[in-house]
Amino acid sequence: MRKPIYHVFVTQESQPDAQGEINTYWTRVGVAFAHNGKSGLNIMLTPGIAVSGKLVLLEPREDSGISQDTASA
Repeated sequence: MRKPIYHVFVTQESQPDAQGEINTYWTRVGVAFAHNGKSGLNIMLTPGIAVSGKLVLLEPREDSGISQDTASA
């Protein structure tokens, strides 16, 4: 099986906390592959989930160890 060239994430921003900071929560919802020698991508989303909002494609990192739900400040 080919390796994906991108991981697909949905991002969601939190409400501002007491200090006014907003966190972005990243949820991996699928992967993207090159489209069989032509320009474009095949995106495969995880079965059974509903996706809405902004989708972000990021190149996989060998050292990532990305879990399904990852929060960043």
